[in-house]
Amino acid sequence: MHTSDEIYHRVLWDPRFDPERFVMGIAERGAPPKRVLLGDFVPGGEIPWHRVVFFEADGQLVWDRASGVDRLDETLVEPVIPVPAPAPAPGDVLAVPSTNRTAVAWLPPAQLWPPIQHIRREHDRQIRRWPPHVNVLFGFVPEAEFARALPLVAAALAETPPFTARLAGVHWFVHLEDATVWLNPAAAGHEPWERLWESLELRFPLCGSHPHGFTPHLSLGRTPNPRSLAHKVEALLGPMTARVDELVLLSRRGDEPMRVRARVLLGSGEVGHPENPALPNGPPPSPPA
Repeated sequence: MHTSDEIYHRVLWDPRFDPERFVMGIAERGAPPKRVLLGDFVPGGEIPWHRVVFFEADGQLVWDRASGVDRLDETLVEPVIPVPAPAPAPGDVLAVPSTNRTAVAWLPPAQLWPPIQHIRREHDRQIRRWPPHVNVLFGFVPEAEFARALPLVAAALAETPPFTARLAGVHWFVHLEDATVWLNPAAAGHEPWERLWESLELRFPLCGSHPHGFTPHLSLGRTPNPRSLAHKVEALLGPMTARVDELVLLSRRGDEPMRVRARVLLGSGEVGHPENPALPNGPPPSPPA
């Protein structure tokens, strides 16, 4: 049987494995094992190797210290060579400066809102301004440009078929005095999210710049104690899955919250509006009063 550090380093360095697919189980005294994304584990840090008790790939157990399961090689996949999205024609680009009053985002389905909003009510000062969301482009073009932007968004989204997102794993971005704690919507893989972002960024070159790369995330709140809040969130939220079959264009008018102005379906690029009852899923629920 391989040791836990051997499994870790094989997944990390063998190009046939995708580390984003793997979760490690860390033994906790008096509690169930804590699940940690393999990419977030720090060798030689606070957690010794003997506390690593299992590895999962795509939710399936592939190595388990207690039972002797050791089938990592069954998860081997051929490396995927990314194919860059085709560059749009000059007329298919809208080079308009962005504003933080608009965004292109994914909204999780209504049935996932209650536990997310329960956490946000206590920790997210933006709960009355934003619904639960994963931004793909923020900021985006001003709302006055939405008529010109929608055909380009539709063309970009037609290049990516709908996919299933797995929301699991809690992380945080560190600021000067506190940190933003967030839920990872790309636990099943970053590739479809990155494809969406790249297709949109090509058509809106002045929007959504990410100098350190695009990190899809669902913000839960800000706190000076991110580790404590992360533990709380992990206890309240188990892994969730949802179908990503549309993105929405959001805008904020005056002191209003961000509201959905249009919806665009993945795979087809079909455009609809929240007041259109024929559009799949209907309008999202309003933020809590």
